[in-house]
Amino acid sequence: MDIERGIDAEELEIAGVDVTCLVWDQDDVEIAVRNLMLFPQFNEHFKDAFDLISTATSFWLEDGSYAPCAESVTRTLYRLRDAISEHASYAEAGSLPSVIRRLLGVSNSAADSQLVATFALVLGTQAVEKLANWLFDLELATYDIDADLIEQLKHDSPRQYLALIEKERDRSSGNEIRAREDFATLLGEANQALLMASLYRQVEQMDVFKKGFNTSSLMHRILDDAFSTKATRRGQEAGNGNRNPNSAIQTSATDRQAKIKAAAEQIINGRKSEKRSLSDAELTNLLFDQAGNGTKKTIREHLVALGLRPLK
Repeated sequence: MDIERGIDAEELEIAGVDVTCLVWDQDDVEIAVRNLMLFPQFNEHFKDAFDLISTATSFWLEDGSYAPCAESVTRTLYRLRDAISEHASYAEAGSLPSVIRRLLGVSNSAADSQLVATFALVLGTQAVEKLANWLFDLELATYDIDADLIEQLKHDSPRQYLALIEKERDRSSGNEIRAREDFATLLGEANQALLMASLYRQVEQMDVFKKGFNTSSLMHRILDDAFSTKATRRGQEAGNGNRNPNSAIQTSATDRQAKIKAAAEQIINGRKSEKRSLSDAELTNLLFDQAGNGTKKTIREHLVALGLRPLK
């Protein structure tokens, strides 16, 4: 196997950025993701993912720079990601490094902790890819209307541009469910892998001072404890998606409704004090002008559900 081969051209694209190396291209990816119109609504999601990616990448730091083989190993593990996941699912706890080495098919000087952290990096990058590309595709879909007009709205009228994106988001809600669930599942698996990498690093450091230490036995014992029900709960719950009232989708809807409720009550009470009338359409338009409340259709649905009626 040619370990020096990079990620194939156009194999990985995140928010319009071609990624050829997970180690060197992450800064460009993060900049592109932050420029997505709906990024503020998913800031915490991306923060968790990019923090994990940064931590995983740090396993390759040696005296302030990355180890010489970091790039080639990272590229190769990305290409082998599906095979690694499949083989690891049948292997015993703590066997991930040996699974990776076997699939690499070459002798490599990387430590077990570095190999496992790299797999966490791959999974974390895939999580970002799923969520970011859904947001990116929402924006691309608006260009089908009239590319020149959309480009003008994007620069001259961000609110109208955002409204078009939210309209597309409502129209294709199934894509949002899949993107959120995939993100949660992949990030949960990435966190498990990073936990394993941290444990391996601790053992590697202990081996330096205790010759003849039984690494395999220790890792089996530690991993049996680490991957208890509590440790794996995040990945397991991800599959419940929007059926779980505590899922990201339901939480987002609840947060949006609470935001609309507070804003609507403020507007209605303001008009009461001014003794001025307020129509349904006017209340909806005023809420729509406030970024983050969604489309007019979504706002009206929330107002009806809340029982908030404007003054006549």
